[in-house]
Amino acid sequence: MKLSSKSLELLKKILEDRNPALIPIVDSNDNHTIETYNKLRDIVGDELISKGFEPDDEPNEYGLELENLIDEIGRLFF
Repeated sequence: MKLSSKSLELLKKILEDRNPALIPIVDSNDNHTIETYNKLRDIVGDELISKGFEPDDEPNEYGLELENLIDEIGRLFF
């Protein structure tokens, strides 16, 4: 997986809480399917919904990081 080191670290932290079984897949250098990338984006999206917004529905700093991670994972499709 060709994420920046910061993004990869953030993704692994999220996966530790939400789906640890995917960590070895993320660590592998195998080619991943679009389904795998979509699953990862869904997990990060769930994290965004639960922890990434202020009470006024504006993204907090963590939310902005999560939005960037979702975008970065999306760019891996191509």
